[in-house]
This record gives sequence, structure tokens and C-alpha cells, in this order.
Amino acid sequence: AVGLTGVVAVAAPASASRQSTGAAVQEYIDVNVTMKDNVFTPKRVTVDPGATIHWPNEGYNEHNIIPDKKKAEWGDKLIGVGEEYEYTFAKPGVYEYFCSIHGSPGRGMFGSITVRNADGTVPSSKKSNAPDETATSSGKSKTIRVPADAKTIQGGVDKANPGDMVLVSPGVYHEAVLVTTDRVVIRGVDRNKTILDGRYELENGIKIIGANGVVVENMTARRYERNGFFWTGVKGYRGSYLTSTRTGDYGIYAFDSVEGILDHDYGSGSPDAGFYIGQCFPCDSIIRDSISEYNGLGYSGTNASGNLVIANSIWRYNRAGIVPNSGDGEALAPQRKATVIGNLVYSNNNGETPAIGAAKLAQGNGILIAGGSDNLVTKNRVWDHDVAGIVSVLNPDKTVFFANRNRVINNIVSESGEGDLATFGGEGNCFSDNVFKTSKPSNIEEVLPCPTGVGIPATDELDLQKYIDASKPPSVDYKIAKTPKPPVLAGMKNPKGAKAVPAVGIKAEVNKWKKANLKSIRMPKAITNMKTTKTP
Repeated sequence: AVGLTGVVAVAAPASASRQSTGAAVQEYIDVNVTMKDNVFTPKRVTVDPGATIHWPNEGYNEHNIIPDKKKAEWGDKLIGVGEEYEYTFAKPGVYEYFCSIHGSPGRGMFGSITVRNADGTVPSSKKSNAPDETATSSGKSKTIRVPADAKTIQGGVDKANPGDMVLVSPGVYHEAVLVTTDRVVIRGVDRNKTILDGRYELENGIKIIGANGVVVENMTARRYERNGFFWTGVKGYRGSYLTSTRTGDYGIYAFDSVEGILDHDYGSGSPDAGFYIGQCFPCDSIIRDSISEYNGLGYSGTNASGNLVIANSIWRYNRAGIVPNSGDGEALAPQRKATVIGNLVYSNNNGETPAIGAAKLAQGNGILIAGGSDNLVTKNRVWDHDVAGIVSVLNPDKTVFFANRNRVINNIVSESGEGDLATFGGEGNCFSDNVFKTSKPSNIEEVLPCPTGVGIPATDELDLQKYIDASKPPSVDYKIAKTPKPPVLAGMKNPKGAKAVPAVGIKAEVNKWKKANLKSIRMPKAITNMKTTKTP
């Protein structure tokens, strides 16, 4: 989730009426369990009977509180940004809960409230509703075919052991799939014809919670209320040849997850970002050979840092293109040490997309580093942006995050309204060997040359406040926005016969790819008649 300057107007907590179990209780000190993206803090709380728990949402996404126990009298189905839920627990017991948007019982975003007995002892917890984690691989993987061996994708996933593949035939599947088993491979037979469809009623196409090494490949997700494909709290993930369109939050989303590869993917029609990697350090991850268009942001990476590469991809027709950023809504701030290389970034001025506040604020920028530091932006071709082509700015969230020591080297930037290259707020940012015409400050490569970012004094940095205050087109509901139908896209080779390879050893794979490719990546070729390639 993005916390750009002035983006989220955090309202005063909603005046939710206090709920209780109905028993007479005394007044006790209230306890806060803060909701951020995507965690309850503290996760486990022990209190006396009569205590009131408050759940303020201090993140940038909506969350909910769903009790593990069915038909419980407490909980809230939706808590918006800046809102709060509270409940008074009068009876001893263990009350376990989760956010169904970003977790499941005992996984991802979950928590528990333990209410002491009258004598001060702690009640014992009943059997947890968390998924069974005892399944292990038999040593020989099997293929579970949908619908031949299991009628649904979820049914196939539930049958799978670590190392197994769920192979999904062409068809439209109205499912929200939950994966909690390690090292499962979920593969579509045809990228364009194996389709998960949420019908604007289901939350996530495929949600992987705490399951390491899971691969999802060669399929499409559309019309989900939250995300197309979502990994959270995992080590090792891969999403290849995926298409996500018309989703209410992100397209392809990895949170609190490390060692990942997203390649040959497509994301469109999301109000936040087509691609998102957040809250990881070191991330040890790559996005490459992908396309993101008609979103609020092409890429957003809040507090995504360390050994992270965004390469050889196309970012176009979004409100803003590539936006690494720091924010208080997630842990591990500030954002730092990412590489943006070899991308085509153009025409990110589209005011007709769905958009969260951050995307509206960022509109008209190609590559925008918002409060991030120590990033490298190189060998990108960037053009046609109403504000700036490549820009580094501070981000005053609840914390003021300065953009420091970012290096912008050897890019080709043109057709920018305010400046092809620009900066505001930070130290040590440097610009060298770029092809450009305009900049803020003027003569930016003389004012802030690499490697030190120290040159002649400048007084005409980008006027950030001007763009914060400027009116922006309102968001368009993702269900009705003018998001074109995704093109027919190339799928993986031999999906029926290719060996299933779980996402194991991804850090080594990321480093191997970097060693083999980073130095050899060339500037992307110009598109013919670039000036005619305007935002539709």
C-alpha cells in the first residue's frame, strides 16, 4: 500500500458503538491492537474480563476481523482506512480471529485475544482452526488434473502434497482459491482460456498464505474484489505467464514475502497497482518481461528493499508508472536498494483509470521514487509524462521519508511537462549520462552529478507542493472503467508436459540472473512514431 504525500486523508476513527457480550462488567483500561498492512500488532493479547479491545486501522488498505469460531457475536466485515472497531470481552476464553482479505485462520493476518479466568489463570486454547501443516512430500510428485481428478481448483489444491502439480484445463472457474501447502505448482493448460472469474463477488483469485515455494503459472484472473494473484508471508514464490485484469486492489501482489520471481505477466485495471511487492528486506526478487497498463500505478513497492530488480518490462497508460516508495502503513521502512533497468515507461497520465489516492497524486510521472533511497534507475526509455519522466521526491507520510542517494544514470527521457529529470527533498541524489532536454533543477547533471550528487548550487527544484495541491481526475470504479480486454498473450511452452518446478532456491536463481543479465541489458528500442503513442 502506498503512503504518498497527502494521499490518504486519515479520518477520525468512526464512532462505532461499543459492543460487548452482554454481561455486566467494570470499566477497565482499553487495549489497542493496531491494524497495518497486513498485520495485527500485537498479534496476541491477554486481558482480564471486561477489557475492551480497539482495532484502529492505521494502514492504507481496508481490513476486517473475522472470528475463527462460526456464528460468533463479535467481529466486523469491513474496517476502512482511519476507522476503528472495538469490542468488550466479558467472558474468559481464547478468541482467535483473522482478516479474510489478507489472511486465514492461523495464517497471514491473524491474531488472538485471551481473556483470563476469574482466578487469574489463562484458559487453554481449543484445537486451532489453522490449516494442518503436517503434510509432507512422499518423494514422488503427482499431477492432479482439474476437472478430471478434482472438480474445482480448490479441490485439486486440497488434494495436493508438497511437490505436486494442479493442472487446470481451459474453462471459467468461479472460485477464490486458498493455498496453504508448501511447494505446490498450480498451472493452467492455456493462459488465455484457463480463467478464474470472481464475478465481482469473490475477494482473491488465488491467495497463498504462509505456504513457501508455491508457483502459479499460465492462467488468467479477472473481476475479483481484491487481487488476482496474492502471496503473503512466504519464502519462495513464482508467478509466470499470468494475466490479471479488473481487480479491486492489486493485480499481482506479493506482501511480506521474499525470494520471488514474477515474469511474463500482465496486470491491468487495478486502482492501486498492476504489480506490487511490499514489506521485504532483502526481497531477493525480480519482476521482468511483463506489462502493466490501465492501473492506478503500474508498479508500487512500499518498503520493498534489497536485491530487488524491475527489468525489461512495459509500464504504460497508468496514472503513474513505476513507484518505489516508503510508507508508515507497512513495516520495514524506508524503501531502499532496488534496481529499475531496461524498461519502457510511457504515457502514464491516464485519468480514466481506477485509482487510490496515491495514484491520483502521482499521476503524470513515469518513474517516481517517493521517499526511497539508494536505488539505481538506469537504461530506461521514458517519455510522454505530464509532470516528470524520472523524479526523486521526499514523502511526508506520518514520518517524513527523504529520498537520498538515488542514482539516475544512462536513461533516455523526453516529452515531460515539468522536467524530464527532477528531484525534491533529499541528499546525495545524482544524475549522469542521461539523454534529456528539461530538468528541475535546471542543468541537473551539473547541479547533482554522479557519484556524489554534489555540484553547483540550485534553487529551482521541482515544486512538489504545486502537484500535491493540483486537482486530479477522480477514480473510476474498476468494474466500469475503460479498461480494454487483455490481449491474447503468449503462454508457457508445453504446459501439459513441462516438469513442475516449485519455487525453491529462488535467491540463487535471482542472483544468477543478475550476474548473467544486468551488465548486458541494453536500452530498449524506441517505438516507431513515439509521439503518437499517447494515452488513449
